Amino acid sequence: MRVVIIGIGGIGGYYAARLQRTGNEVIAVARGRQLEALQHNGLRVEHPEFHFAEAMTAVDMPGLHAHDPAAVDAVLLATKSASTPEIARGLREWFDGRGHRTAVLSLQNGVDNEPLLAEALGDDLVIGGLSIRVGTHVTAPGVVEATGPGQVTAGVWPDRASAPAGIATERLPHILSGLEVAGVPVQETDDIRRELWRKLVINNGVNPISAVTGWDSWHLTHDERIAPLLKRLMRETASVARADGVTLNERDVEEMFAIIHDLDPIKTSMLVDREHGRPLELDAICGAVLERARRLGEDTPATEMVSALLERGIWAGAPQPDPAGA
Repeated sequence: MRVVIIGIGGIGGYYAARLQRTGNEVIAVARGRQLEALQHNGLRVEHPEFHFAEAMTAVDMPGLHAHDPAAVDAVLLATKSASTPEIARGLREWFDGRGHRTAVLSLQNGVDNEPLLAEALGDDLVIGGLSIRVGTHVTAPGVVEATGPGQVTAGVWPDRASAPAGIATERLPHILSGLEVAGVPVQETDDIRRELWRKLVINNGVNPISAVTGWDSWHLTHDERIAPLLKRLMRETASVARADGVTLNERDVEEMFAIIHDLDPIKTSMLVDREHGRPLELDAICGAVLERARRLGEDTPATEMVSALLERGIWAGAPQPDPAGA
């Protein structure tokens, strides 16, 4: 395959390395110091079962326009959700300027990326996806550390029954086959919207508490006093999924809790962002839950609390805020 990967952070870098190692042509789209490192030093990925250190074609978004989307099998998005509107506009300009289009697979956090992409690019191009059972960190520009198998679950948007026939439905089996050959466990789903909400159950349950406490996933899920709060956050997420026509129940909550409970200790992406002073994905994770709760007239007090703490910069080790300025 010829694949464009936009966002060569931990997740994007891991899949870029896996795909290139098995003979796929990867075009990495990055910016800033990450782009400079990729262009000068290539990409390095360290995984307990996989070592990669190779040169890689790397461009910024304007540089991507020099390539023809007709020769690209798929675009994989692995950026923070806040950048989705900007990326969608850039992809539309690329497609319109070249007169060709290709499939777009989102591997981003949250449940709102696919609707944005479909509105900008067309329903027939969009594949929803999620990455689970993986922990990744950029330890230096161009250097990624990863653990776990990094399973990808994907499906045409919004679901198999109502997705229009077109590029996404044609390309999805080819994309999943390429990932599987590259050593990535894959699963195709007929209802990707439901799977994205199940992933949000994990993210809203673990990410914000991890960022507040500074604890990794193992310590959070194995602490007898903290674990019930995680499950409360997960239940709030499952409850408001019905605003999007998705029904989740206690069995989904327990299954998602078991996934993160049984993993080796990992730092969540929100904790890593907090430690590096980067913006947190509060809108994509907590915000998605709170917005649906308001729409339904439902209370989600645990999500409200952790979101408010993080919005105000209140976490373990942070200076106590001045009451006069609160």
